[in-house]
Amino acid sequence: MLLLSVGFGESSIDSCPTSCSCGVIETHGLIVNCSSRHLITVPDLPFTTVKLYLQNNFMTTVPPGALDHLVSLQEVDVSGNPWNCDCSILYLKAWFDSQPVQRNPAKVQCATPHSASMKAFQDLTGNEIPRCGRPWPIKCKRFFVRDLYINGLAVVVLIFMSYIARMARKLSCRVAVSTRSFQKTSMKENSKSK
Repeated sequence: MLLLSVGFGESSIDSCPTSCSCGVIETHGLIVNCSSRHLITVPDLPFTTVKLYLQNNFMTTVPPGALDHLVSLQEVDVSGNPWNCDCSILYLKAWFDSQPVQRNPAKVQCATPHSASMKAFQDLTGNEIPRCGRPWPIKCKRFFVRDLYINGLAVVVLIFMSYIARMARKLSCRVAVSTRSFQKTSMKENSKSK
């Protein structure tokens, strides 16, 4: 068992980001400490990360998907960063809201923009985040109107196609009737001339 934990620890330490320091929690995973390292982005983190410390850096946002692979994460600290709480912060907010990780969200605060400055991250709602467009109901209405136009256009095209099909059927009947009448007239003329 000791050999297994030593092997696990060595391979995990090798995957530690260069800007961070890592420690092994026996067979559970890694403690990744990236605090106070002047980081502006989240480094590539090993999937075996159990505890993550990113506090007191210069991070303003987290790229979408950057934390999704951390399935063993139990504790995280991202306080002390100048978070820019515009639309780009929605990924981090949604990730925090969906994770059962231990954290102290009251310490995580927005730095910019001015309207959200010093607001606790946990109290931030989607409609309060500036530059995210209109609230959801307006967007839904816009999509509904667009779909209504598309469906109306489809109905007009179907009506037009059925009208064309009817006209084509009548035209073929007229040609068939005309051909028969022409044949009957020709036969009458042939019989009179004899």
